[in-house]
Amino acid sequence: MSQLRKIRYRLFAWRKHPALAPSKEPIDVVIPVIAKDLQILPLCLEGVRHCVAHPIQDIYLVAPADDRIVSFCRQHGLQFVDETSLFGFSPKDLDIQVRDSHGKVRDRSGWLFQQLVKLSGRVGTCQHYLCIDADHVLIRPHTFLTADGKTVFYMSYEEHPPYYENIHRLLPGLPLSTLSYVDHKMLFDKEQLERLHQALGGSEWIKTIRDSYDRTCHAGFSEFELYGNFVQEKVLRPWLQKRLPYNKMADFASLQRRWSTSRWSLTFPDYINKK
Repeated sequence: MSQLRKIRYRLFAWRKHPALAPSKEPIDVVIPVIAKDLQILPLCLEGVRHCVAHPIQDIYLVAPADDRIVSFCRQHGLQFVDETSLFGFSPKDLDIQVRDSHGKVRDRSGWLFQQLVKLSGRVGTCQHYLCIDADHVLIRPHTFLTADGKTVFYMSYEEHPPYYENIHRLLPGLPLSTLSYVDHKMLFDKEQLERLHQALGGSEWIKTIRDSYDRTCHAGFSEFELYGNFVQEKVLRPWLQKRLPYNKMADFASLQRRWSTSRWSLTFPDYINKK
């Protein structure tokens, strides 16, 4: 991350942001998961239920047909969606094989697939739906849609040039923000998504994204960067999150007490624990 970007983010985060009046419109929540996410998912769900400032219609888990996930949905009152039912194909059918500079090949098909799920607009009955990563825990109230109908985006200091290079290939000339929309959560509007799909080739939008993926980059596409930059009418807020390893995990109330005075959300990424 460049020093200039750090300065921009700090100035943005320290600025006084007026309180937001949340919309009373119901929203759905959509969470793409695999079996390993079930360890952290209960905390994610508590964060959603305590800190999303909107009526929640339903919470959907989009996942492979795994008995552990189906059982989890029954136990927690969630809607299960078999991921293969959305597009008529499975993640492996995308066949996104990335070769690094050392010749090692990594399969990024599942990683791209869950991003397509978020961009699809095919889950839930509400016009707006919140997608949140399974390892992300909200610990303070979040507004995602204002009373006057504007989407609220929470900005981070992420800086990954291949994301922006990809957007320039997909939508040349689209102005890009000086901060990042990658923040582990985002509210999607199905009407805005239809406009985005049309801009990406209509019914061929998935093929357009797949073909645009740089096969020399393990992270060559970002649904959050694409959608956030595409939407014009919006409100921006800092994400103010903390990344933690699994050994710092605790019950939801304890996490709130420990971190909510300085952070709005916590993330427990799997890759930290593999180092």
